[in-house]
Amino acid sequence: MEERRKRRRNSRNKRAKSRKLWMARMFLILLFLICLLNIVWPSREFSEKENRMLEQKPELTLSGIESGRFMEQYESYQSDQIAGRDLWVQLKTRVDLLMGKRESNGVYKGKSKYLMEDIKTPNQEQMEHNLASMCSFQEAYPDIPMYMMLVPNAANVLSDKLPSFAVTRDQDKDFAEIQKALKGHLTWVDVSSAMKDHKSENIYYHTDHHWTSLGAKYGYEALAEALQLDTSKEVELKPYAVSDSFNGTLSATSGYETGYEEPMYVYLPKEEGTGPEVVVSYVEEQEKKATLYDTSKLKEKDKYAMFLGGNSGLIDIRTTADSTDRLLIVKDSYANSLVPFLTPYYREIFMVDPRYYYGDIHEIMENNKITSVLFLYNGNTFVEDNSISGVLENAETE
Repeated sequence: MEERRKRRRNSRNKRAKSRKLWMARMFLILLFLICLLNIVWPSREFSEKENRMLEQKPELTLSGIESGRFMEQYESYQSDQIAGRDLWVQLKTRVDLLMGKRESNGVYKGKSKYLMEDIKTPNQEQMEHNLASMCSFQEAYPDIPMYMMLVPNAANVLSDKLPSFAVTRDQDKDFAEIQKALKGHLTWVDVSSAMKDHKSENIYYHTDHHWTSLGAKYGYEALAEALQLDTSKEVELKPYAVSDSFNGTLSATSGYETGYEEPMYVYLPKEEGTGPEVVVSYVEEQEKKATLYDTSKLKEKDKYAMFLGGNSGLIDIRTTADSTDRLLIVKDSYANSLVPFLTPYYREIFMVDPRYYYGDIHEIMENNKITSVLFLYNGNTFVEDNSISGVLENAETE
């Protein structure tokens, strides 16, 4: 009897060892296949799914090895170029959802299919530097009125759409601190109230961090009041759908709602020929167009780039408006969908994006008879920006 039990025990142990050996072999074979697949898998420069540039293989240098930079870059390269990356990202997102997680890469999966970027914590030192530079810039041109327009992000305005138990930073408090730091140098444009008054409407995209054209329209109305624009020049506009398949950057960043498609609208004159004609000059690219919209971008992943063709260092918009006023806008991409509402009021509008502009803003002010200046940013971009001060201080050091 004892001998029989011993034989059964030995048999079980052999089977267990055999299973472990088989699993180890399968793991090694799978690991070998993944490594082989990664070797032959072609590298990509851009991810359509994530709407971003991917890390490329770093150059091996002695300084890179000594500093540790090479290994950091190589790790990012391996992560970005792994075979089947899009599938792995999608799988991770689905597993996280099954586990109850409703946040990915700083993006919340909210109610009603809203994706919302978390409210950013200010880079305090850099932001204070930017604000001081803006005040100094205004002091250099005391006779030219300047305005500050900070657009709240969706997680602030649509806080009721956030997932349960999500806690975000108090962006209203940050805005109040920024307004206080400007010390009256720039006129504050209160667009937060306008956005919250219309929060039940479709003022932010569901899958993108930008405001919609309707949101930009309400922003324009708040701005027109602050600028004291003569709205008798206002052209009657009507929304027109230009796409029904927009899926924005927040979907790409988070992996949520990748199949969700939403419409995009632009506001055009209700009666053809009633609005001002425009010539849009992309100064650094040395290109000119007779429209504020690049419809070719509607065929690409980043359809929001339809507005002015995306971001550019310096854009000069000349109009046939009955006006001699000239506006300089220092901005991020939120301004791109708002500018069409301003063309009836200005002979010329200059748009400077400090992230891509390396010229002398002082020359723009002096050579083009600027009559007013507007700083237009969304809150998240502004509190992390590291470009504004450099562009504004360039005017002081040239």
